[in-house]
Amino acid sequence: MSALSDKYMRGIPMKPYDMIREGLFILAGVAIVVILLSAVWGFPRIPPLTLKQVAITAPVAFTERTLSYFDGQSGLQTYGPPYTGDRENAQRVGPICPACWTGVAHPTDFRQALVINPLKSAAVLNPDIATALDSYDKATPAQQKAWTDAYGAALGKATAKDGKLILATGDYGPVPTLMNGMLKLAQAGLLEGALVQGANPNYAPYNTDFTLPLYYLGGDRIMGTVADHFDEQGGQWGMSHVAGPYPGAWWLWPYAFLYQIPAIGNADAADLIAGMIIAAFGLILFFLPFVPGLNRLPYIIPVYRLIWRDWYAKYPSGDPTRDPANSGFDSDRGQFPSTKPG
Repeated sequence: MSALSDKYMRGIPMKPYDMIREGLFILAGVAIVVILLSAVWGFPRIPPLTLKQVAITAPVAFTERTLSYFDGQSGLQTYGPPYTGDRENAQRVGPICPACWTGVAHPTDFRQALVINPLKSAAVLNPDIATALDSYDKATPAQQKAWTDAYGAALGKATAKDGKLILATGDYGPVPTLMNGMLKLAQAGLLEGALVQGANPNYAPYNTDFTLPLYYLGGDRIMGTVADHFDEQGGQWGMSHVAGPYPGAWWLWPYAFLYQIPAIGNADAADLIAGMIIAAFGLILFFLPFVPGLNRLPYIIPVYRLIWRDWYAKYPSGDPTRDPANSGFDSDRGQFPSTKPG
């Protein structure tokens, strides 16, 4: 050690400590626990849900989701910061409103970003989509609403066969062409790429922002159905339950537990309340050494005596210099002649 460290450590009792042996014991212990838990609770790898998979297996649900974005009826249109300026839906607890403080950091028109832009890309290759877009744009707002309302009503009774929608005959204008265009784009596996690159064209082809595809999958109709299939709904402690058997992401249980308290889970600002509680606990732990009363817990609950039981068995006071029998202790070096510092 250096002269400075020798001076700093002078008078401090030391005992031998083999860090390599300790590390090997811990590594072996963790490996054994992981192998045993994997053998008992292992589960197959389940690939991530994709828009292609949803469009192929549940075309009606996919189209319903697409129509909600297209006609502007999705809740994302009034989501609030950081995407839109509508602060009414921003989560707040009294004067605490982090979303309001940050403001609209990522202004997004979800109708344009999730439907119109992908359709414009598809229109380059499909003249029918280009014509349908033009017809829809030239129609009056009242006519547009009549088309989408009629199509939405028919979609509620629609069926699917071989990945195609079967709807009752009606006056839907160009809406079926546009919705079928989105459905085919997704079934071909091209929609996610169009959404990712469209989120920030300046970073193409290196954009890794998957916010838009994730929003597309959101909602009870799609993500809620999948979560229910894997027993991952909020009421099933879904945040801490990875797809497959337990124990899942057990380290998230304190956060997930808060949502099981009705006063928190049913609140409009549930996420903010849970986050504030976890943050408060984190700050308490961080400042624990400085909080009067709490900083005495290690002395009240002497776990350290269990860890260093061999030392305290030999020196009950913990300080060998206080034991008259230990006259051989070198207070200058902070050790006994027969003890080598580790």
